[in-house]
Amino acid sequence: MVRLRLRPRGGPSRIERSDSAHAAWKSLQAELKGAKGEDRIRTLLNDLGRPSLHDVRLPKASGDGTTQIDHLVLLPRALMVIETKYYAGHLSGHPNDEYWRQRLGKEEDGRLIYSPLRQNAGHCAAVRAVTSQACLDVEILSRVVLTGRASVTAALQASVRTPDALADELRHNCGETSGLMMGLWQRIVRVAHHTKE
Repeated sequence: MVRLRLRPRGGPSRIERSDSAHAAWKSLQAELKGAKGEDRIRTLLNDLGRPSLHDVRLPKASGDGTTQIDHLVLLPRALMVIETKYYAGHLSGHPNDEYWRQRLGKEEDGRLIYSPLRQNAGHCAAVRAVTSQACLDVEILSRVVLTGRASVTAALQASVRTPDALADELRHNCGETSGLMMGLWQRIVRVAHHTKE
């Protein structure tokens, strides 16, 4: 049970928190917003009827540990690996940069964030490591989808998608899925199931 305490009249309008409590609160907020964004893409994929896996754990390509993939989609002739980010503010950088800069409001400097393109490249490498044992030339598409209200510089526009742009791309990527692709998909499902245990 949660107890709510009414603030006395004339008292402070904000709750005083320690730095660690504030950091925990911000982390929880980010996690909830991220989950909301991932749910939006999960719903979109389900509505489109695409075979997809969500919150997939696969062994890292390097062999040390696992990596978590937000969404993995089976297409007729490719696999699509989707990294979902719920960002606000303005993002700047270059697709090849290791870090991007996020500025909120009128911030001058902002903060550095690890490039979601780099993060998803690691996810794509994990998928390739699983599929290459059966087929060396499967196409793996990397997509970063921004579900928040962030704007991006011109240099990043071609590297990220909105949920609507992703839906349009998936609607145009149709056709019958080959037996090879179905076999690769089943292999990924087995490895993901085994990795989860």
